Amino acid sequence: METTIHDFISVLNDSIDSRFPNTKRYIVDGGDYINDLVFELREGNKKYRYSPYELYNQSKDYEETIEQFIQIWKGMLL
Repeated sequence: METTIHDFISVLNDSIDSRFPNTKRYIVDGGDYINDLVFELREGNKKYRYSPYELYNQSKDYEETIEQFIQIWKGMLL
């Protein structure tokens, strides 16, 4: 089964929400197309911007990409 961009974003968001309940997710740049969206994670004084479309588009293994993303954010919070 093929993973769509919408499925990818949903799993990414669920992973962030379940693992980091104190992290807020904001849209910092938007547009008419999904590839225009840029989000920012915020917790305390930590911030991390990302494009879900770029993560999806550059990924060869979606689960691994999400796990790497989670580890980056986890490392920033330490």
